[in-house]
Amino acid sequence: MSSAPVTLDDIAKKLGITVSTASRALRDLPGIHPTTRAKIVEEAKKLGYVAPRKRKQDAAPPRNVLTLTLGGEVPSLFLSGMSQASLQFNFSLVSHHFSQAEGHRILDPKFQPHLLRMGLVSGIVLIYKWPDEVVEMLSRKLPVVSLIVQYPNLPVDLIGIDHVDGMFSLIRHLHKAGHQRIGFFGLNSESSWSHSRFGAYVEVMATLGLPLDLGNVIKIEDTGAMAIFPYQNDRVYDQVMEKIGQGVRAWVCADDVIGHSLCAALVQRGVKIPEDVSITGFHRYRFPSSNLPELTSVTIKEELLGIGALRRLAYRLNHPDDQTRSILLPPQFYQGQTTSKA
Repeated sequence: MSSAPVTLDDIAKKLGITVSTASRALRDLPGIHPTTRAKIVEEAKKLGYVAPRKRKQDAAPPRNVLTLTLGGEVPSLFLSGMSQASLQFNFSLVSHHFSQAEGHRILDPKFQPHLLRMGLVSGIVLIYKWPDEVVEMLSRKLPVVSLIVQYPNLPVDLIGIDHVDGMFSLIRHLHKAGHQRIGFFGLNSESSWSHSRFGAYVEVMATLGLPLDLGNVIKIEDTGAMAIFPYQNDRVYDQVMEKIGQGVRAWVCADDVIGHSLCAALVQRGVKIPEDVSITGFHRYRFPSSNLPELTSVTIKEELLGIGALRRLAYRLNHPDDQTRSILLPPQFYQGQTTSKA
């Protein structure tokens, strides 16, 4: 004789919460703290809870969603958010990681994940920057959602960061500290997020009436090395030192890894941070250990990006002909130790 199905009351009693709280969490409704929601989702999985509407459908098998990460570390917070959302949308997550050198291999069926090769994938979430030709091939076959990275000419939905909002908080912070001449470090011709943050930098400088000198924009063309700390290129640091000598004493960096590398290079050259120069990053990264001061930056709840990716993918599966969307989440200012008064 089969046991009775697990109910919301079972979950609530197990965790010492109300049935209403358990119900709202599992339906992904607002008003539940992310930590509480994660505990409820995890407990529901352990107990084998199945929502009533799914029982009526004779427990339809979950749809497979493939997450593809290229280079870098597999971002656990992105995956945590997607794991939370997978229960609501009846998705089964399958994750694959490729090195930078292996990115193009996915074009060859021999190197594709088994489920993709067998046609058993319902949608794809891309993490980090993939070659355009790879994204084009994938998006012709399946709905694709990208995290952070934009593919302007391809039918790919974006769940990303509001770069203008983040850049405004950083530059306004520097401006209030008395800085007028503010440079941008880390413009890269191949990175969409670098373009977006540079565009936001230009917009905010104009909005605040600050002098915009494109000579104070330092480019980095070595895309592969941008994600590695420390970034090794004396030429770009010599350019920054020259600009500092000309009075540019505040710098906004394209991201935290680049900003941390700039701090390291300037300290090595005898520059005191933040006494001599103020530096900010963008999209806060927690470095394991460092003797450098903690970067002032903006931070984003990456779990929400992961949840947003699956929510958008679920919508796309139900509305395949809808136009692609860019959904941007607002970051929050983070006060570090690398900025001070001019």
